[in-house]
Amino acid sequence: MASSSRPLPPPKVARPVTAPPYRGRVLVVAPHPDDEAIGPGATLVLHRLLGDAVEALFVTSGVHGDNRGRLPDAEYIALRRREAQASAQALGIGRTEFWDYPDGMVVTEGDLAAVTERLAAHLAASRPEVIYAPHAAEQHSDHHFVSLAVQRAVARAGGAPPRVLGYEVWTPLQPDWAVDVAAVYDKKLAAIRCYRSQLELNDIPRAVEGLNTYRAVLLPPGGAYAEVFAEVA
Repeated sequence: MASSSRPLPPPKVARPVTAPPYRGRVLVVAPHPDDEAIGPGATLVLHRLLGDAVEALFVTSGVHGDNRGRLPDAEYIALRRREAQASAQALGIGRTEFWDYPDGMVVTEGDLAAVTERLAAHLAASRPEVIYAPHAAEQHSDHHFVSLAVQRAVARAGGAPPRVLGYEVWTPLQPDWAVDVAAVYDKKLAAIRCYRSQLELNDIPRAVEGLNTYRAVLLPPGGAYAEVFAEVA
């Protein structure tokens, strides 16, 4: 084996920060009601504490989350919307918008084009400076679909494009940023607990707390909880 004194290039590492990576008007795009809290919830609280306006867009109604068929569809959609509004209040989110597409569907290129066009119009009207959306490698089909739609809609944006940060829900990402969220973590858990219909199915607080505790290894010693994000080109 040939020897060389040249050092190997260092691995990519996340940058630890104690505030959101970028400032300005924020839009969080959630595939389902609860993703806004599970993914970037605590970072959204930090935005509000700094004075940034935060809006939320819920792409699907989450109607198929009722896999036991306990409620008629209309009642279940209304329930999930009430939970989302309670979560928004806990996180300090201002305006909320619900598109009520069905979740868990087979999505075509035509579907993606239609949602992309609608999302591009929404961005043109609201002009967010920072967008939080699922990262592209999320393995949940709805999350992946929404990530693609956001990327395509932002690519159409005129003027200075918004910063887009991918968040993780159920699929880990390779992070560019690790945000120390320990100071506001109780607010994130409070928002997650607003989704009682979902807590009946899974112990989401335990799962998310485990993830955010694990991500804290990217912080300086002593960090307790971190949310991580990937830059989306």
